[in-house]
Amino acid sequence: MSFDLRYLGKSGVKELGGGAALSFAPNLARPRVFFDGELARPVRFREAISALHDVVVGDLRRRPKDRSAHEAWKQQEAEREARLRQEIHGEAMKAELARLAKVPLPPNLEADFRAMHKVYWGARVRWATELARNDPELFRHLVPCDPVVTVAPDVVFFECFSKDESSYGCLSVDRDAFRGAQDAGLGTTNVDYSLALYDHFQTLRSYRPTRLLVDPTGFEVAVDGRGDYREEKIDLPPSWLRGFGQLQAAMCLPSRKVDVPVEAAYSLLAHLDRHRERTGPRSLRFQLTPGKAPILVLDPWGVSIPCRGVTCDDVPVAAGPRQGAGGSGPYRSGAPRDAGATEEIKVWGRRRLSALARLLPLADRIEVRLLGSGLPSLWIVTMGEMRFTLALSGWTANDWTSGSHLDVMADAFTPDAQLADRVVRHLERVRRASHGELAVSLGAPDDALRGALHLAAKQGQVVYDHAAECYRCRPVMPVALSDALLGPEPPELAEGRRIALGGVEIARDEALSGGRRVVVARAKATSCELLLDADGAIKKAKCSCSYFYKNRLRAGPCRHLLAVKLHLSGRGDAGPSLQPPEPAEATPGGPRATTAAPRGEAVPFPAELLGEIERAAAARRAGLAEVVEASWDLAFERIQGCRSWAEALALGGPEAERALRARELHTPVVRTLAVHAAVLAEIRRVADQFKASPAAVVGLAWLVARRSTK
Repeated sequence: MSFDLRYLGKSGVKELGGGAALSFAPNLARPRVFFDGELARPVRFREAISALHDVVVGDLRRRPKDRSAHEAWKQQEAEREARLRQEIHGEAMKAELARLAKVPLPPNLEADFRAMHKVYWGARVRWATELARNDPELFRHLVPCDPVVTVAPDVVFFECFSKDESSYGCLSVDRDAFRGAQDAGLGTTNVDYSLALYDHFQTLRSYRPTRLLVDPTGFEVAVDGRGDYREEKIDLPPSWLRGFGQLQAAMCLPSRKVDVPVEAAYSLLAHLDRHRERTGPRSLRFQLTPGKAPILVLDPWGVSIPCRGVTCDDVPVAAGPRQGAGGSGPYRSGAPRDAGATEEIKVWGRRRLSALARLLPLADRIEVRLLGSGLPSLWIVTMGEMRFTLALSGWTANDWTSGSHLDVMADAFTPDAQLADRVVRHLERVRRASHGELAVSLGAPDDALRGALHLAAKQGQVVYDHAAECYRCRPVMPVALSDALLGPEPPELAEGRRIALGGVEIARDEALSGGRRVVVARAKATSCELLLDADGAIKKAKCSCSYFYKNRLRAGPCRHLLAVKLHLSGRGDAGPSLQPPEPAEATPGGPRATTAAPRGEAVPFPAELLGEIERAAAARRAGLAEVVEASWDLAFERIQGCRSWAEALALGGPEAERALRARELHTPVVRTLAVHAAVLAEIRRVADQFKASPAAVVGLAWLVARRSTK
């Protein structure tokens, strides 16, 4: 998208009588937006805006090894002889320059210098223009996208994306953080930003009065003929624009809220600063047990950092839209878990958290919202009247748009364009509103309102304030972002829509406890299985296609899972059903919920452990197949990451080393269970990896899972 930028002057720190003003030059091509207020705590703002700078310039993508130095060395060796010949000539030149040094300087030296300097800068501007036209990717690496600033009645907040588009930062400053009278023009604009501006931030001091100024001068004076007036036309990549919409998709997914003490964040960043991992895994694991303190585990060292003073629970993060018009936000926790059961969530790209280092001395509390393993996470740092939100994609090389299609993992709703337009117009008037307030004011059902808010956010007109838990009017561009500007939709989503039109066959649709729902189906002759939570979002899934085998849900659902989800939501033609939904099995102890596949598979067990596994299944009122799949999901990645069978046995503790040291079990007990074929394929693959029997691998997975949930 071609984007016009018109700036009068440059952003920087200006000296005022007895103080200073941190002045941002606004984009004159957008509606008039300005702000003028004196900061009550300049040092706190300095550290927060410096952290935002770290997000703006952040780029941690892996790049191939640069061998240009070696090639240059070979060329230097070839030219060494020529340089030796030039040494004699150099000595003669030195003598001549020494003679000329005694001659007085010419009177027009300063004028000649300025003329040559103008030639240099003219060539540099032409080079930058040519680079922006012919190599936009390299140009965006050299020039960060200007931050977006929004002036609202209660806050002023700055938003930005990193160069690699994997990190999003938002600094929110309450209007109470300013002393005395304030002058403001509400709205959203871009502000001039340069790498040199970071040095200006460092000059802010607590003993010197400092004003935050989004300078309105350019709107009030004639700029024609001004030497400091400049116009720029840049092509914003569609991924940069789509990223703002993907943040809204993250709000529609269930999340886990974790309070991380400041000292735990200190320990996390300090360990990463002192150590450099040489092998994988490079994950940060959150171990969450209801009623106990969360534990952060740093791989591959296995270092545990307890979050003392806080406990995990299953209370929803905020009253969501499913809970009536009084809901304040879209965040919802997942279905309630069994008491004492430990949930483990992994996130990657943890070194991007270094952007928070400067904020820790000022932080009152830190809140983390986790969407799931391999999915984005949000870190909210509260600093009195300021809040800093850092949103990280699933991993560093995975930006918000090319991999994590979060909007298609949420509940499949049909957006209402007219309702979305009403939402935008209402927020333009009131500037901010919670989900419940919007539902009451517009008289819209929860599902329809969610779809409208989702559409408005993808068009760049609405943003959700994670810290204040409300929606705000924030047009990221002067016009709404249409599909033509954002580019084509993800290929998996486009193909999923096509398959949903008559290509889905439902084999089983079964209701489980806690409002959950398991669906087994075939989409375009591909077997798949979904576990949906009470909000209709995909909690777990399985599919036999190569896309799911490679990415799981970390890069969004595959086309077959999407097709089934769209079919269930009524957005695809109903296809023929293989069989009607079957009721859950009944046992003397009560109902038994199972996620079984339609046909049985032979599963081998170690005889020493089968009785224990059957007792655990009876205690949980679950089927044996469900227990096998649950234990395999917990242990699979940890076992597969081991380099030897002995290392894998160590994960299961002394009992595993005693019962399974002989990796070939010659007398396994075979049970025919409704276990998904993909699980058995993974078991056989791991067994081949360690040259062990499948029964030994099944037993080891049970012991590892049992140990991790204690």
